[in-house]
Amino acid sequence: MKHGTPGIDGVDPVGHSRRAFLSRCLALSPAIAARTSVARLLIPAGGSLTSVVAACGGGDDIVTTAVPLFSGDHVLVAGRTQRIPLALVAADNRVDDDDKTAADDAPIEVAVRRGDELIERLSVPGHVVDHDHGEDAAEDHQHANLLRYYPLRTTLPDAGIYDLDITAPPDGDGRSASATLAIQAFDPSQVGVPLVDYTFPTMVTPTVDDPTGVDLLCSRFEPCPFHELSVAQILDDRQPMAVLVATPAFCQTAYCGPVLETLIDASAAAPDVGFVHLEFYANPNEVDGNFNDPRIRLAPAVEQLGLRFEPSLFLVDADGVIVDRIDNVFDRAELDAALQALTTV
Repeated sequence: MKHGTPGIDGVDPVGHSRRAFLSRCLALSPAIAARTSVARLLIPAGGSLTSVVAACGGGDDIVTTAVPLFSGDHVLVAGRTQRIPLALVAADNRVDDDDKTAADDAPIEVAVRRGDELIERLSVPGHVVDHDHGEDAAEDHQHANLLRYYPLRTTLPDAGIYDLDITAPPDGDGRSASATLAIQAFDPSQVGVPLVDYTFPTMVTPTVDDPTGVDLLCSRFEPCPFHELSVAQILDDRQPMAVLVATPAFCQTAYCGPVLETLIDASAAAPDVGFVHLEFYANPNEVDGNFNDPRIRLAPAVEQLGLRFEPSLFLVDADGVIVDRIDNVFDRAELDAALQALTTV
């Protein structure tokens, strides 16, 4: 969920040019908008309105949209390896039958380019977010073309604009798909969110014993178990730590709830890690969940972290150094690998 940026929070595109609306939705510089044609505005899973780049294949190829699953607002950084999650959605936004979808982990091929320069070619396996539709659903199932995501990791060497040229594996009918996504990397001095290799800020975060002025400790239907210790306590104990910023009850991306549940499930297998869940807002009860209310405030920890989006997971080692940051969406396989790397640092 991107907070406070027109377009991602659902601003009406009427009255804006395509170029201006793209620039506002992705919170990118006009230079990207000038190089990008918006073929479609769509609402991906979770209902967050996003402007994206579409590319058409020839013949019976699928018209495909590349969806950035990250904030464009000074988040991608130059000169550091980072995770850049994205998704692909057919232009008709349809859900394929199970026998027509690619295997869950079928990779996409990504060419990272800056102008005519090829930076890197990568094969990126797919991941699928599990979900269900409650007790009324006949069985749990997956909307693979909506909830399949690809966690690209690459290094953008310098600040500037890059293109991700993406080729997807054929579907069950043998149709291929391709798309191009323009992204922008910023100088580290322009990025406010703590980066990998930075020291995580020592802060007293809300707990059951001391909510520190936050009026809703956990918006999960049943409060999660990650509110017993504050960040400061865990850092004092020199314990590896996983800190998730997410608002399950109010997140517009529909990822906050699933990733928190995934973290709860995975925590039992990582007894040496301290887990902390932080809500995004300080006073949702005061405003009755109305986030257009001018009284709404970000939680102090969120302000200190410089976050303007959620969810975001910080993996912090026993020395207080961030070893990884996983934004927006992750599945159990990706999380398990991150937790294992954290405990073997």
